[in-house]
Amino acid sequence: EAVDTPVGRVPSVDALDLSGLTLSDADLSTLLTVDADVWAEEAALIPDFYATFGDRLPKALWDQHAALTARIEDSRAAAIAAE
Repeated sequence: EAVDTPVGRVPSVDALDLSGLTLSDADLSTLLTVDADVWAEEAALIPDFYATFGDRLPKALWDQHAALTARIEDSRAAAIAAE
């Protein structure tokens, strides 16, 4: 079982075998949280890297980056609207 996030699916707490670990609920929540603001910063760095490949970079990678950026921005907007 997994939870949908802007960057893909993250395992749900119930899907993980946590035996032998001493994680608090707060720590586990932190580990499984996708911070859209941090991801937005990271995603903004990708085009400069992609540009180093010039025309050799497949368009599909640019398309995936555009889709990722859109999902991140949608998540950020939803978080603001929920405040």
